[in-house]
Formats: sequence, C-alpha cells, structure tokens
Amino acid sequence: MANLFNTRKGCKMNKKLLSLLLVLALSFGLLTGCQNKNEVAKTDNNTKVETTTEESTGTHKVVDHAGHEVELPNNIERIVIDQVPIMSTYMAYHKGEAPHIVGYAGSLKAAVSKSILKDIAPELLDAETTVEGQSDLNVEEIIKLKPDVIFYNAKNADRYEALSKTGIPLIGFATVGGETPADPINRNNEWLRLLEDVFNEKGKMDDYVKAGEEIVSEVEERIAKVPEDKRPTSMILWKYNQGVPIVAGTGSFGGFWQQRIGTKNVAAEEKGYPQVNAEQIYSWNPEVLFLDGPGLLDITTDDVYNNSVEGIDFSNLDAVKNKRVFNTRLGMWNWFTPNPDAPLVYAWMAKSTYPEEFKEYDLNAKIKEYYSKWYNYDLSEDELKEMFNI
Repeated sequence: MANLFNTRKGCKMNKKLLSLLLVLALSFGLLTGCQNKNEVAKTDNNTKVETTTEESTGTHKVVDHAGHEVELPNNIERIVIDQVPIMSTYMAYHKGEAPHIVGYAGSLKAAVSKSILKDIAPELLDAETTVEGQSDLNVEEIIKLKPDVIFYNAKNADRYEALSKTGIPLIGFATVGGETPADPINRNNEWLRLLEDVFNEKGKMDDYVKAGEEIVSEVEERIAKVPEDKRPTSMILWKYNQGVPIVAGTGSFGGFWQQRIGTKNVAAEEKGYPQVNAEQIYSWNPEVLFLDGPGLLDITTDDVYNNSVEGIDFSNLDAVKNKRVFNTRLGMWNWFTPNPDAPLVYAWMAKSTYPEEFKEYDLNAKIKEYYSKWYNYDLSEDELKEMFNI
C-alpha cells in the first residue's frame, strides 16, 4: 500500500512538474517570439536592418529638398509622382523594379513608353494617369488613388500649396533652382539619398553611388590629359519650339554637363535655358553640337547632317562640317537631365568629344555591365544601338 501510495504521489508530483515545465516552455516561447519581432534581418545587399512590429506600423520624419519636415508612414505602399521626372531613379533604387507607384502624369508615362524603362519595369505602364501634362493638376484624381505619399517638384511652391490641402504627406525633389547646383550626377545621387530617407533605408545605395563615382573618376582622369587648347567649343540644343532654338546656358543641367567634360560652352554667358536665334548660333559656331533626346527634342543627328530642320540651316557650323554632332535616344530617361545612367552619360559625352583619349575605352561593355548589375537587365546589341545611337 505504501509503495502504491508513493507511486501515485510520485505521479501526481510528476504531473505538477510537467505542468510547471510546460508553463516555463510557453513563457520562453512567448519571450522568444517577442524577441523575433525585434531580431536583426538581412536585406538583399546583406545590410543589417533592425525591424520591429512598431516600426512597420509607425512613422518617421524626413526633411525634403524644399526644407519641409514631413512625417511619413514606415510602411509605404501607394505613391503618386507629380511633375518631377524621377521614375528612372526610383527604378534604380529598387534595382530594376518600380513598386508602389499608383499614378503619375500622362506626359511622363509617354516618356516611359519610349524608354527602356518599359522593358525593365513594365509595371510603370500599369499606374494610373493622374493628369495628361506635367503642368496640369487634378487633386481629385490624386485623392482617389489614396496615396501614402506624393512626390513633387520642390521648387514649385504653388504646387505644394495645392497638394498640401489634401492632407497627404508631400516630399519635394529638387530639379534646377535647388539649394545645391544642378549638376545632373550629383542631383541624381541626392534623389537616391532622399529615397533612402523616405523608405527609412539609410545607406542602401552606397555601393551603387560608389560604382558611379568610379566611372566618373575614370573619365575625369582621361579628360585631364587633354590640354586646354585642345578642348573644343560646344553647345547643347535643348529644345526647338516653332523655329525658336533653346540652348543650355550656365546653371542648367546641360551647362553642367559641358562643364564636366571640359568644353567651352558657347552659351556660357546665358543663364538657364535661353531662347536664341539662328544668327546667334551661327556667330557662336560650336565645334561640337549635342542634341537633347526625345521628350525634349525630336531633332536627330541625321536631321542636322541632311539640313532638314525647318527654319534653321546648320550646314555652315564647324560641328556639322567635321561630323561632330551627337544625340542620344532615351536610355533610362532623357540623358541630359538627372537620371541613374548619369555616370554613363558622362563617359559617352567625353568619348564623343575626345575620341583619341577614349579609343581604348569600351563604353558598350561598360553600359551592358552597368545595366546587368544595377538594373538586373541584360541589354542586347540591338537595344544598345537603338537606345544610345553609339
């Protein structure tokens, strides 16, 4: 009887012990679960990012290029882009994809449809058209899309006033006229850094920016070997509206491109993008002529060489006589504005301007490698020829 009693008592004690162990195990599991919500995760580029449930549902503050401090949700899923042409930079930020964009101007969509973006990030063509032109504004259509944030041109104060009435957070991206000079390479990097702030991913684009800086350094080293007296005069024809040429002067994106490649911009005494007449261009007589690409200018190298541009005769320019007229088609975006191809633009302009110094520089290989690594897209030879007319 005593043994039986002791056995039953032992069983009872064992049950209590098991119950205690079970409670402890569950408690430990709950604690572990809580810790897992704060565990260190790894991103695709092996950057460590601490994630928490609170972070995914909370907010963070960002100072945009207009100087406004903006509170944004940590979990951004719907974005409207108004005016500012950052689609290609946005795609580069997401390494070949363009998630979360639910609407933007139809004129920008038309540019996307002509660029390689339509093949790399076709989801851009699925976004709604909020308005037809960049200068238009339809606040009601934007509100219907229920965006978490709106990206806009930071220098457009009127736009800010109209959009701020929606109560939707606004992030301004600088174009020309920002606090920093409108150097297209630097501006694109500023856009990338602001996107890091928007998505709360500090340092995400470090490797990308570094890769671009390496290309820039390679090009700068070659240009530095060209004596000052061997550097040509140049001009960028930015637009040609109803027979009126518009060129790139000082302080414009095109002005900075010419400054970068070390040529003497014939329109340097003009500010921004001035309208000029044909006689002025004849007087300047640039030795190198760059033509802006589709979306801004429809004139091509062949048009100039064939002298088929209505209202202006290019045939007597030194650039035409010596076959030194260059134009691009759309790559990721118009190449003479800020865009993620900016280091490649620099290399292309320099190679076009100084063929001897760059004769061993394989630009085609550089472009294909860049697109494959940073956009996850393998360019064909036909695409390369169509895009860059190299």
